[in-house]
Amino acid sequence: MVGQKRDAGIQSRRSRALPALGRAHRATREEVLVRDAPVIAIVDDDESFREALQRFLGTLAFRVRTFASGEEFLQSGELAFVRCLLLDLVMPGMSGLEVKQQLEARGLRIPTVFVTANASDELQRHLLAAGAIAIVPKPVDQQMLLRLVQRVMGEG
Repeated sequence: MVGQKRDAGIQSRRSRALPALGRAHRATREEVLVRDAPVIAIVDDDESFREALQRFLGTLAFRVRTFASGEEFLQSGELAFVRCLLLDLVMPGMSGLEVKQQLEARGLRIPTVFVTANASDELQRHLLAAGAIAIVPKPVDQQMLLRLVQRVMGEG
């Protein structure tokens, strides 16, 4: 009898600590807000750059997704949710400009900030004519980038 009570007590504590299998998880308000938040997509072949930007923007409560290539981004299921695209200009495979052109061909007009280490005045004019909202030089000034992102996301 004592063993049964002790086992029942352990089972009781386990059932409180672990959700029952098969029972749907009820999302918290914070989880719903994050899940429904618009996405900032970072497309850059430089992993350390992607991760640094993701950490920076993620700490500011933005929902951030990263992609190592234009092809990976275009094949993702995220396109319809992206409200701001931070796009490297020079990448192996598809260039940032080619990614932007593919989005336009699909009828997707995602506000795009090109990020590049070498942007001449002529190239900047060309990118702006192609629909970029800004061209940000590398290394990135995080405060300038934040102001751009906030403006695009309607928070600035």
